[in-house]
Amino acid sequence: MLVTKPVAELCALLIDELHGELPSRIFAILLSKGRSNLTQLAQYTAMTPRQVRHGLAVLQQHNLLFYHVDPSAEFASYEANADHAYNLVRTGKILEMVDTSFGPAAKDVMQSLLLSGQTRISDLVAAYREKIEQANQTAAIIGDDDDFGAETNGVNGDSQPAKKPGPLVKSTAHLNTLICRLVEAELIDVVHSKSFESPEDVLKTVEKEVMDKHFPAGVKGNKAKIELQERIAEGLRKVRGESKSLKRKLEQNGGSAAKRRKLVAGLGGANGVQDEDMDPALDPRQVIRINYEKCLVDLRNRRLAQYATDMIGETTAYVYGVLLKLLTKDLPRCRANPVMDAGDEKDESEKGTVCVTTEQILDNLKTSVDLSLGIGKAERRQVSSTAAEKIELYPPKKRVLIEEAEVDGEASADEDEGDNESSEESEYDSDYKAPATNGANGTNGVNGTNGTKVKFDESAAPKERRLDRPGQLRQHLLILSESTQRFVRHCGPDEWTVDFVPVMNSLREVELDSVIERTCGRQGLRLVRILRAKGKLDEKALPNVALMRKPELQQKMLEMQTAGFVSVQEVPRDLKADVKKSFFLWFCDVDRSLSRLLDTSYTTMVHCIQVLEALRQKERDVLETTKRTDVRGREKDTMRKSYYERYSRFLECERTLFAQVMRVDDLVSVLRDF
Repeated sequence: MLVTKPVAELCALLIDELHGELPSRIFAILLSKGRSNLTQLAQYTAMTPRQVRHGLAVLQQHNLLFYHVDPSAEFASYEANADHAYNLVRTGKILEMVDTSFGPAAKDVMQSLLLSGQTRISDLVAAYREKIEQANQTAAIIGDDDDFGAETNGVNGDSQPAKKPGPLVKSTAHLNTLICRLVEAELIDVVHSKSFESPEDVLKTVEKEVMDKHFPAGVKGNKAKIELQERIAEGLRKVRGESKSLKRKLEQNGGSAAKRRKLVAGLGGANGVQDEDMDPALDPRQVIRINYEKCLVDLRNRRLAQYATDMIGETTAYVYGVLLKLLTKDLPRCRANPVMDAGDEKDESEKGTVCVTTEQILDNLKTSVDLSLGIGKAERRQVSSTAAEKIELYPPKKRVLIEEAEVDGEASADEDEGDNESSEESEYDSDYKAPATNGANGTNGVNGTNGTKVKFDESAAPKERRLDRPGQLRQHLLILSESTQRFVRHCGPDEWTVDFVPVMNSLREVELDSVIERTCGRQGLRLVRILRAKGKLDEKALPNVALMRKPELQQKMLEMQTAGFVSVQEVPRDLKADVKKSFFLWFCDVDRSLSRLLDTSYTTMVHCIQVLEALRQKERDVLETTKRTDVRGREKDTMRKSYYERYSRFLECERTLFAQVMRVDDLVSVLRDF
């Protein structure tokens, strides 16, 4: 796998941070030298074969490398898995996402899998059984101590001593239920033989099998080539589907278990403990691991919901989050593989777009959420029912920024006639009747003086909230579909879908504009938007278009060219290359800017981790003191004041650096993975 130098350095630093120096050195050699065997790795790293085997075992345990066994030479060669190595930086985000969606107990199970890597279910159950027994013994000892010393604790016997909280996973049956829930959500996959092979090796194996079985005489003609690609894609999907064998088994043996768990939770089940017997027992020999591809899908949903919050509002963004969760329930990854998913895309085009109905969204909304918030109240004559009910069956081929049109004055006669003739439009408009205003209070809640008068006055709540809950939900969905960013597409009557490609392109441009504004100011952002809208512009015509003086414009353009946001092209007027007689055209290449911004992000993350390592070396004496068993957990009481102040400053710097890495990773996710 070819990676850039900043990515290789970042992956090696992340592995060193979590797994130690030995695996990190081997991984860095694999990235620089490519596929290598054990003898070559021992030679490159100047380590003994035993040390190399230990490092390879750690890397393989955490799925950080691929291996391929050559049947002719009878030795294994190893290759670095850079994608999973980078995903180590997202460990905290994945745990936070699981905690929000499934609870702290599921987060504890995911954390155990992230720390242990690929794990057999029996080993995981044994580890949790030992942890539960130790917690029960500790609780029994604390209980006995409380019986003897209850009178000496507290003031006048009113306050009881604080008890240590019990384990999050209550029993092995509870652990089985949590694993089943994570498997059903596809956050946990099954490990099979092909999991340890690189995608290139799997593709070669499938191609060879297809050629030997279906095309022994060779491929002749375009029809045979198309059939070959389809069979290869089918074989790759079959290999990929082996990791979902446990989920299919749960669906076959206990397909209604999820529904029963939902029913028990609605009746007051606490943390999934009462529905432990509803899930079938898992095979203890099964090996499981974290599915990072599905985790990225859920992280993308959270990022898009945050994007909708920034652009529209919290209530509408919550509705958008529920819509995304329903749409991506069976979506295995963010970006499709052009070879593997060729047949799937064809089937989707024949069956139709994946969509969600309004009723499905309403069933999954929390009843505590007030959908009347964040909705404007426009007058009936100022709402175009034809535009609001517009249905787009097909996604846009490319994203086009469309300015919102504002219509002043009274509605046309055609619109009035259409409103009176259509019964459906009349019923729809009746939901938007605004309360009458009089006197000086008629301007309360008016957003601006021109265009549609949208009122956000919540004082008349009883009158305004006569609108039923499905109608309020529909208004939020229409707001999302009519926004400039096109968060949602109205693909049918009461049917909604999301076109992820144009929405993510819009989000990438927003991130790029934010970086340009912080780097070059508002003037630089304005010039970049002008170049995007107009295309290539001559340096003589640009001052007139931008309404800026030529010296200031040239200085700002040179600043942005140095930062990599704009470029210039020299076009000679004749065959002789004369600078004085040439045109100089300024233009903005968005793809090149995003690529450069991605490389800069990698370099920034590497720098943050290197600074953290330098701080650790500087405060090495303090950190070694905190590792002592008599100091750990009681640093403030046992350490000297000067040492404790140094330790506090180091912790603050460490939190700041890790927070910066997380923020940069948000940008990398948007630019590369989502």
